[in-house]
Amino acid sequence: MANAIASAASRLMQIVKGGATGQPGRDRSRAVLVLRVENRDLLCTSLGSALLDRMMEMMALRLTSELRFLPQDRFPGQAELCGPMLRRRTGALPGLLAQLGVICRSDFDLGDIRVTPVVNAVIVGDERGEAELQALYRFGREALAACSPLTPTGQIRFVEYPDGDGLPLGGAEPLFAADQIALRYQPQICCDTGALVALAVVAEVMHPELGRLDFEDVAPRLGREALADCARLILRQALAALAGWDRLGRSVPFVSVSLSDRELADPGLADALLWELDRLDMAPDRIEIEVTEPLGRVGGRVPVTSTLQRLAAAGCRIAVGNFGQASAGLDDLRSFCVGRVRIGRSFVAGCDHRADQQRMILAILALAEHLRLKTLADGVLNLEEKSFLSQIGFNAVQGRAVSPPLTASETDDLLLRHDDELPRPFILKRKA
Repeated sequence: MANAIASAASRLMQIVKGGATGQPGRDRSRAVLVLRVENRDLLCTSLGSALLDRMMEMMALRLTSELRFLPQDRFPGQAELCGPMLRRRTGALPGLLAQLGVICRSDFDLGDIRVTPVVNAVIVGDERGEAELQALYRFGREALAACSPLTPTGQIRFVEYPDGDGLPLGGAEPLFAADQIALRYQPQICCDTGALVALAVVAEVMHPELGRLDFEDVAPRLGREALADCARLILRQALAALAGWDRLGRSVPFVSVSLSDRELADPGLADALLWELDRLDMAPDRIEIEVTEPLGRVGGRVPVTSTLQRLAAAGCRIAVGNFGQASAGLDDLRSFCVGRVRIGRSFVAGCDHRADQQRMILAILALAEHLRLKTLADGVLNLEEKSFLSQIGFNAVQGRAVSPPLTASETDDLLLRHDDELPRPFILKRKA
């Protein structure tokens, strides 16, 4: 399939170059396509990275054959396609957009399963043909930022690249403002004592028009600076809430914050977090940073490694999410002093009655025990799963069977009730 794409792309490159030669009488206008699969994380979790890449290749091949699209190289697991395409006359634009919409909303046969991704796409037109391709791609990504990531069928847009007398880049409105970010907290309960182990931080965006959005769904469309600002805001809010519970005498050992590869690549993240901990007079082990992606895949291996090593050396807890799904190599567990792993819903689902799930869980628990890692079962939906996971050897569980994500005020009430419901420790005093 990759050879077919390369062959078609080679033929199209000659067309694209021919359109920009500047020969008299030749139309120099051109266009690029920027396309993004918005439900990438959901598809990667349910299908796996190999099938996700296969779907992206099938989409690229169809775009190449039907729309004369020249896809640029992309990283494995990347859910974006961009590249030049043969610009048709303006009168044919409605038909071009309609054809693109049909392709983007089609399902893809991956063998045993058919998948219909949620795709947003932007065609950027350049009438003069003078702009650099990278500038057109940036403009297209900014236009994508104005599209809703949760539209069931995706959005298809056409934008014209501004000429020298037009508007500068950056005209697209951001999807949300930083002050619209709110946090919820999901309790993690010890399987042995029933005590609270930690609170997992769940970030949301309270959008005035789109309603409540998961921050993980909209974070991929943010620029580097905007994403860094949001990550630091989430960390500050989480630590401020933890300090508030400390003042109230609530027992919250630490908060767990999941950070993406791009967020960890921020060179100032470690300094900002350690400064905030020092300002609140908190020990570094009061916060856990969870890594959920292959390290360095998007943000770069060197900056991500530098951030994690700095935080680990300072005493912050480091955890790996979705353990067993190629989220991190075994060498990373040692390099970053990882202390805990989270096993996701894909292994937990039906574990109380499915033998295949039980065998897989036992293998993961055995590996974690040999590596001296604590284990957290995530996505526990019913009491049967919770009971099985508690008895089989997990250190802690979280999910709907324990508690859904709660607001700060709801968490206050839960902590008060939970402390009262726990049995008092039995202390046997020695006789003098």
